[in-house]
Amino acid sequence: MSVKVLSILPRKRFEEAGVVLPEELDVRFDEVLTEKEIVSACQGVDFLLVPAAYPDIPSRIIENIPTVRMIQTTGTGYNRIDIRTAARLGIPVANSPGRNVTTVAEFTLALIIALQRHLVVSDREIKAGQYSQAREHFFKSGSREVAEAIVGIIGFGEIGRKVAELTLSLGASVSYFDVERAPQGFEKKLGVAFKPLEELLASCDVISLHVPLTDRTRGMIGSREFLLMPRGALFINTSRGEVVDQKALAEALERGHLGGAALDTVYPEPLPPHDPLLRISPSARDRLLLTPHIAGMTKGAMHRMLTDAIRNILRAASGEPPEHVVNGILKLKNHPTSD
Repeated sequence: MSVKVLSILPRKRFEEAGVVLPEELDVRFDEVLTEKEIVSACQGVDFLLVPAAYPDIPSRIIENIPTVRMIQTTGTGYNRIDIRTAARLGIPVANSPGRNVTTVAEFTLALIIALQRHLVVSDREIKAGQYSQAREHFFKSGSREVAEAIVGIIGFGEIGRKVAELTLSLGASVSYFDVERAPQGFEKKLGVAFKPLEELLASCDVISLHVPLTDRTRGMIGSREFLLMPRGALFINTSRGEVVDQKALAEALERGHLGGAALDTVYPEPLPPHDPLLRISPSARDRLLLTPHIAGMTKGAMHRMLTDAIRNILRAASGEPPEHVVNGILKLKNHPTSD
């Protein structure tokens, strides 16, 4: 009997990443996004394979897909899935953690440099035939090396630590905040200092977010936090858009308090036309860099994440406990047709 898998991630993503699907899996690709479409597409399916970033899989979906025995994400994140409802119904939810750590960290470093060197404005001005103006803007606004930065990292998991390593290697001073402090011996070996959140915000001129989306982190950076940052500070978010109050960020850019901000994640995705970040003045827009949730999406990272996800589905389908389960359910529920 074949194992039926519904992948909301399109086939072309597997092809682009060079991932060959095993013959044991009967994979159907369907980019369903609405609750009704997802429920309909999941009828008769054993495994649901979803991107980490979208779509939402709330209780209304999970309660109406009786044949689905496991939900597998293709990345680290699982905040879009109601893992409590899945656990109540005996459905494991598994992710593919740690496969794009270096990828996201490299991207974070690139965003820092892009803001420090005003690359977006330079590119736009030169393409508009304003070469001299681009140079003048560069010198007037100032430009710094990473070595001149005091970097504050919020969230010191694998990605946060890799960002620390990269910026330290270029001579930056690095502090971090996390709800769980690292061992002091590790801090000393790496060359970082722990600071409480408010102290970190007030003392660093580059702030980079690397936290998961939880009830505790949702909206954790708002007006008060932006005001704590030094005037001219740079703000980077490659974690989740919901962690940041985007209206407060738009206001901080408009006031000129922030020297720049770079966001790889926003909420919702994509931004609606009326979002405050899309309605800021031209001068504030010059200090805002937006990318479409691609920090971890290199070909190599995608290959690793998709391969891990498929391997985990095969593992579970063969009767072994799935790996990287995030909701505590380590055994697949019996198939509805089984006695």
